[in-house]
Amino acid sequence: EEGGGEEDVHQVCADLRVQVVQGEDRVRATLPDAQQRGGLNGSGKSNFFAALRFVLSDAYTNMRPEERAKLLNEGAGASLVSAYVEIVFDNSDHRLDSEKDEVVIRRQIGLKKDEYFVDNKHSTKQDISNMLETAGFSKSNPYYIVEQGKVTRITTMKDRERLELLKEVAGTNVYEEKKEETLKIMRDSNKRMEEIKKNLDIIEDKLAKLDAEKEELSQYYQLDKERRSLQLALLHQKKNGLHEELTNIGREMNEKKAESTDGDKDMRDVEQEKERLVAQQLNGLEKLCERLENERLGLEVEENDKIQEKCDEEAQVKRMQRKIKSEEQEYNAKKAQVSSLKKEIEKTQSKIASSQPGLQTQSQEIEDLDENFHRVNRELETLQSIQGNANTYTSKAQRDQHLQGELRNVQAELDSRLADEASTNKQIEAAKKEIARMEAAIEQSKDAKTNHKEEMKQKQDKLRQLEDQSVDLVKQVKDCERKLSEIQTTKDASEYAVQKHREAMQQNMPGAAARAIRFLNKYVNEHKIKGYHGPVINLFECNKRFNTAVEQAGGARLFNCVVDDDNVASRLVEALQKSKEGRMQFLPLSRLQPDVPQFPQDAANAKPLHTCLSYDAKFEPAILEVFGKTLLCESLEAASGYRASHGLACVTMDGDKLARKGAIKGGYYDASQSKITLNKDIQAEEEKIRKTAAEEEKLTTKKRQLEQTNTQVLSDSSKLRGEMVVSKENEGKSARSADLDRKQLGREKELLREKEQKQRSDRSYIVELQHKVEGLQDQLNQAFSQNLTQQQEADLKRLTTESNKLGKVRADKHNALAKAERDRTLLEETVQTQQQDLESLLAELENAQGRGGEELQMGERRLQVLKAEADEASGRRVAKEQELAKAKDDKAECGAALQKQTNEIKRQQKKFADSRKALDHLQDRKNRLHTELDHTQAQQRELGSHPEQFEKYKDKNNKKLHDELHKVTEKLKAFKDVNKKALDQFNQFTEQREKFKERKEELEQGAAKIEDLITKLDHKKDEAIQTTFRMVAKNFSDVFKKIVPGGAGDLIMRTSDKEADDDEDAEPGEAASAIRRYVGVSVKVRFQAGGEVRVMNSLSGGQKTVVALAIIFAIQKCDPAPFYLFDEVDANLDPMYRLAVATEITSQKQGDGENTVQFITSSFQPELVNAADCHWITNHHGMSRIKLGTKEDSVSVLREAQKQITNVGK
Repeated sequence: EEGGGEEDVHQVCADLRVQVVQGEDRVRATLPDAQQRGGLNGSGKSNFFAALRFVLSDAYTNMRPEERAKLLNEGAGASLVSAYVEIVFDNSDHRLDSEKDEVVIRRQIGLKKDEYFVDNKHSTKQDISNMLETAGFSKSNPYYIVEQGKVTRITTMKDRERLELLKEVAGTNVYEEKKEETLKIMRDSNKRMEEIKKNLDIIEDKLAKLDAEKEELSQYYQLDKERRSLQLALLHQKKNGLHEELTNIGREMNEKKAESTDGDKDMRDVEQEKERLVAQQLNGLEKLCERLENERLGLEVEENDKIQEKCDEEAQVKRMQRKIKSEEQEYNAKKAQVSSLKKEIEKTQSKIASSQPGLQTQSQEIEDLDENFHRVNRELETLQSIQGNANTYTSKAQRDQHLQGELRNVQAELDSRLADEASTNKQIEAAKKEIARMEAAIEQSKDAKTNHKEEMKQKQDKLRQLEDQSVDLVKQVKDCERKLSEIQTTKDASEYAVQKHREAMQQNMPGAAARAIRFLNKYVNEHKIKGYHGPVINLFECNKRFNTAVEQAGGARLFNCVVDDDNVASRLVEALQKSKEGRMQFLPLSRLQPDVPQFPQDAANAKPLHTCLSYDAKFEPAILEVFGKTLLCESLEAASGYRASHGLACVTMDGDKLARKGAIKGGYYDASQSKITLNKDIQAEEEKIRKTAAEEEKLTTKKRQLEQTNTQVLSDSSKLRGEMVVSKENEGKSARSADLDRKQLGREKELLREKEQKQRSDRSYIVELQHKVEGLQDQLNQAFSQNLTQQQEADLKRLTTESNKLGKVRADKHNALAKAERDRTLLEETVQTQQQDLESLLAELENAQGRGGEELQMGERRLQVLKAEADEASGRRVAKEQELAKAKDDKAECGAALQKQTNEIKRQQKKFADSRKALDHLQDRKNRLHTELDHTQAQQRELGSHPEQFEKYKDKNNKKLHDELHKVTEKLKAFKDVNKKALDQFNQFTEQREKFKERKEELEQGAAKIEDLITKLDHKKDEAIQTTFRMVAKNFSDVFKKIVPGGAGDLIMRTSDKEADDDEDAEPGEAASAIRRYVGVSVKVRFQAGGEVRVMNSLSGGQKTVVALAIIFAIQKCDPAPFYLFDEVDANLDPMYRLAVATEITSQKQGDGENTVQFITSSFQPELVNAADCHWITNHHGMSRIKLGTKEDSVSVLREAQKQITNVGK
């Protein structure tokens, strides 16, 4: 089983050396020769035997897919796709054909096919069958495995079935197969013999007819030889004449060819010059004009764009100028307002300053007046109090009590006023401090504003510098882009030229080599491979006049690639194989040992070809390998001479190549398509591409750096603008804060004035209260009197008049002071308002002036830059137009030179055509003569070798030869119906007749041998059956006597001359002499001494089982196997017979003492259990499992099985 949690694989060995594999743990046990498998019904005992049959027998073969799936998976659980059974054989006696002491045979089954393994190596079913046959597992004796039911089948066999079983054991199937093959061969042989007889009859008839035609054919041959001699003589004379005429034409052609060759050389030089002019000048100039025109158009567009931008910027600047002019007018008006406002502020401040001394004087006068007024009122009140005592008070005490009460009230009011005055004084001091702080803050705001203006100016200057730098960087970037565009144009032209040259090159080289070289160049560059030097054509230089000779000498080898050693070559070959990009021949410098021949010394008209090349010394082996065996000659005649004298390969300056072994290759060669020239052009253009690429990379890097710098500059500018915006906002906030501070300062000053006025009013009232307290105290201190003295009355009258007068003056003074203070306050408020208006105007003037000027300056700078760029673009356009005009002039000159060269070519072509025409006419004559000569030679070959008469005719006159030929031809007309092939046909048929006779004799001999072989096979088959029957019959008799003590048993061969059921006269062990007479094998047994002899049909079931087991033991003794498998063979036996069978198994397993035999049995009976040497217990819990146990375990299983049987019976 394969698949499952705890899988058990049972591996059974010959002599039953068993090893059990559980998961990854391997347990080995060398077991005795007798083993017993025990287990309850359904525990899987039969699975074990089925697994052995799965490997060792032909069971489970030719299964359909559904049968395979059922065998792999039955029931629930995950489906498997494969499973295997593996048997490990103990091969210590080397019974199996292997040197190992253990041989592992495995059969693995899948959903579609089976696989077989021997020692974990793939094998075939036939190989395993042969191995098992040599070890004793005979297919003809399959009774070493006796599964359930096989014993029952033997008990029910009829006599003929037992005979077939005997034949199977005897192995007669082999003889039958060989006999059938032999009979088939014999039938084929007889069929071929009949065909040969028919062919011989046909050939004899044809030979009889051809014999009569041979004489007539002999006369015809005689005349035909004479005719052929005459024809050969005529052809000989004609051939000589043709050779002479060809010699004359060849001489004339050489003269014309010399003239034609000179003209050809001149024409080729002219064509090369034409190609050079067209490819290198005219095409280049056309592309240059096209490129310059495109660049001019681009510059014109750029110039127009710059002019448009300049015009737009000029209009913008003009609009800004008009705006600034308007703002200047507004600025001047506001400036005049500021000047007027300043004057008004100065005037108001002057008024405030001039009113200050008067206010101080008035205040002092009022204070003095108040002091005098209060003094008078105090004295007046004292006198009035004395005057009113008479009406108010009756005594001094009453007066004092009233005055003291009034004094207390006045004193309380005074204290309250003094407290209010102290609080007011503190508030005034705090207000003054706050005013001082706010004035300081306002001054700081003014200073901060001044600093901020300076900082903003610095930032504006820096911003202008960054903008100027950005403009300069953009200009440099554009210069780089323009240069890159020019470089790209040049690069494209070079790449186009390389592509055209490569296309021309590829047309003149093998396609596989072209693909391989492209791949190798890319592969080597990508993988940084060292030791690869490219094709040979890249490794040397030579004078242009040697190009044709070098190319013709090198041929395809010019494109062989040179490497340092075999390792590099192997790696590159492997890469070509994987990529499938063509093929390449590599020349490893480490392995090249070119064999340079001996060249002629001091030859004036020849020299070694490799000496005309210049190359690096390290590539000399490769150069010599390609060119080292070729001699460069001035002419074809010189080359022919050196080849004949020195055996060298030669090449001429015109490219005519003479191989060392005789082949000549030559003709017209188009030098304009020279591979060397094309390769040099490719290398030059590629070098130009490399230089432009390096310059392009440098400019690209510079451009990238400039763009990065410009990006940083723009970032700094943006950041600076952001800072300026933030600063502007902060400035606005500061201005608004300063305005608020000024307004707050005004309010604080107003509050301070109110508090100061309140302070003055409170002070005046306090002074009045103090005077009142002093007056009350004075009254208390005076003596009580109810009448005034005359003096006091006079004083009262005077004081009353003075008091009224002072009161009126005092009121007027106070009103005047209040009015002056109100005027002063009004002036101060006016000044404050004017100051605020002035600051607002100044801020507006400053903002208007700075903003307009900055924008105008920036616009003017942009306008200057655009003007410079427009002028520069215009200059570049003018320069490009001049360059384009010059290129067009050069193109016109080149066209004129080309036309001149074309005229020269036409002249040379006409000259060459005239010579070529004459040469072609001679060549046509020569070709016709060669054709006629070839035809004459073909006629000579058709006529065959020269007959004897040819010698007497070859020197005769041509006319006489024609007359003789006419006579002979007339005589041959009489033989026009003769069979010209009669003699050949006679000889051919005679040869065929002899071959058919020889073949007939061979077939007759083969038929005799086949008949003899059939007879021998029949005899061997008969002997095998007789021998096997005698052995089986004897073994059956012996075994039966052992199993049934006192009994006897015999096998009887029944033949066709006796009745099948009549066995009275047959002797035990008798066998007939002819195999065709055998009809069956019957059984006669006696179970008691002196008892009745009985046949199978009259026996009980248990007795039939005893007979069947005796037959099985008898068969096994005929062809012993290494081990036997018995599956419940004792199920139908009585206890005495089970014991006898167990005894027989014990006897057979011991053998003769040297070769022991293993028995593996399964049983539910105690006899076999007790006789076993080893016990295995099977159980089933979703999967069949087996474990090693003891005899007691087996007995316990038997008891459990008996209980199950009893329970089922109940």
